[in-house]
Amino acid sequence: MRRLAALAALALSLCACAGSTTAVAPRCLSGATPRVGRPAPDELLALMRRERERAARAPSPLVRARILESLPGLFPDVSDSVGEPRCREELAAENAAALRAEPLVFSRLLVARLRTVHDPRLLLPLAARGQEERATAYQLGPDEPGPAPPRSLVRHLALASIPASWLVNDQPAGRRLVLDRLREGADARELLLLHGAAAALLREAPSGDPPRAQGGAGPSLLRAWLPDLARRLDGPADRVALELVLRRLADVGTYAARFGVGPEARALVERVLAARGELPLTQGLAGAARDLAEVARGALHDLDVPQRALAGADLPPPRRDRFRVWADWLDAEPAGGKVPAADALARVRDLDGELAALRFGAARCRVIEELGQWLPPDEASRRFDALVAPALDGERVRLSTETLCRMRVALRLDGVDEARRVRLLLRLLSATPAQIGPRDTSGDEPRPALGAPLDEDPVGEVAARALARNLGWIDRHADLRAWLEAQALAPVPPGARAAERWSLLQPAFERVLALHASGGPEARPETARAVVRAWMASIRAAEAQQGAADALAGEIASARLRALGEHGGRAGLADEVGAFLGERKDQRAAVIASYLLTL
Repeated sequence: MRRLAALAALALSLCACAGSTTAVAPRCLSGATPRVGRPAPDELLALMRRERERAARAPSPLVRARILESLPGLFPDVSDSVGEPRCREELAAENAAALRAEPLVFSRLLVARLRTVHDPRLLLPLAARGQEERATAYQLGPDEPGPAPPRSLVRHLALASIPASWLVNDQPAGRRLVLDRLREGADARELLLLHGAAAALLREAPSGDPPRAQGGAGPSLLRAWLPDLARRLDGPADRVALELVLRRLADVGTYAARFGVGPEARALVERVLAARGELPLTQGLAGAARDLAEVARGALHDLDVPQRALAGADLPPPRRDRFRVWADWLDAEPAGGKVPAADALARVRDLDGELAALRFGAARCRVIEELGQWLPPDEASRRFDALVAPALDGERVRLSTETLCRMRVALRLDGVDEARRVRLLLRLLSATPAQIGPRDTSGDEPRPALGAPLDEDPVGEVAARALARNLGWIDRHADLRAWLEAQALAPVPPGARAAERWSLLQPAFERVLALHASGGPEARPETARAVVRAWMASIRAAEAQQGAADALAGEIASARLRALGEHGGRAGLADEVGAFLGERKDQRAAVIASYLLTL
């Protein structure tokens, strides 16, 4: 009887669980604070509601907008829970009502809404040309000195938030919009935004012999690009136009032969190569001519030896001051806004209060990230040691979700003296496995099915990513440079995680090589020659594995081949490097490197 009762109880509980899957999801942005019955997500949801309330009573539109932009990062992923709150859907509905207003008030708050909307159906009408005329002139807030952005920013923010695949594949209206803009557009910024959609159209065309690839949107676009590229190359020097030209030139190399316009494309590419990239578009832009010439050489190789993959070629590491669509434009303050120190400190006090009460790593990490965004420079400098202290224990590094977050934020604090950040960076880079403690998961939500990889190196990866954003530190700090020199001379360590870290460090290694090959006051030519020869040995070792190495190891070998062409001549090893590259003339990276060796 007990067994039957137990089975009956189990059946009842299963029925109850099954029935609960149809429960109405709790409201997310209004009413009582939502809960899903798991402590870590519930803590994030409660933090989100408190932050939303702070935004409502913020002292200025700028502070309110910046808090609102951070809210989606507090929506937990609880899609595996019954009764998941529909936070994103509610935010989209709330924003939809605001975006349908007449007139559409163009202000910092509208910018925040556009940055947090990800519903293509809502954004598509705003992305249509002329729709920005619904908006008023930009209304400067008290903390925005100007100049005010043009109303076209409304259209561009909407366009940037629509996934390229949705535009091209899922909606006829989106596809028409893309094709119209690509065919008629002259604005290089807008065309850069649409380049992902253009690349998707190029990939649609059938492979095979050129006559079968003549029709379709992609081939017609590429044919129109050729005269447009020629005009832009002869146009005035411009960072934005240069980015567009480089991307389109790489695609010309990938697709022109397939689309039956190989001869026309070759003429354009050979013109760039004959001028070594020194064309009106690149005049006065440091590094631009060499970047243009390198992309053109890659395009010529792809015209001669069509690649099997239909994906466009990646652009090489830039020498130029690259225009970044997000960092330099769409994510920048639209009207030069700057939060007053008093308001920033008030915000910091609120975040300090949250950090004192929160328990779980996910919510604590989000608050630490926010602190990094709001700390005034003087306050950041004063707090730096306290920020990193929980991550360090004598000579050891503590490893947890929170300590990794603290390291990332500390290395990004521009208000802190560079030397202090470099000391932290070097400590993290040089930490041995024995100096990194076991991962502390006490602040994480218990998820037994998930575990950290045995070969993970998160501390090294955090440091390597920070260094990649601050390569100038290498020129100014001899101790950092010395550590990098030793690593650049060493073999690439085995294992996927180590290879990932080395891939992240490769730009830093190249910076060291460039410095020692430069002939400058800090240069040591013998070190440059040693690194060049060590890299030739590492490439031979990778080749000897005959494909056993993972993809990252192959990427490192390709990057080093390119670096040999870039720096081998200045290191005084032009003949030795040239012979090495000549033995690999069937490899794309080696062909481009051989060309760089001649520039």
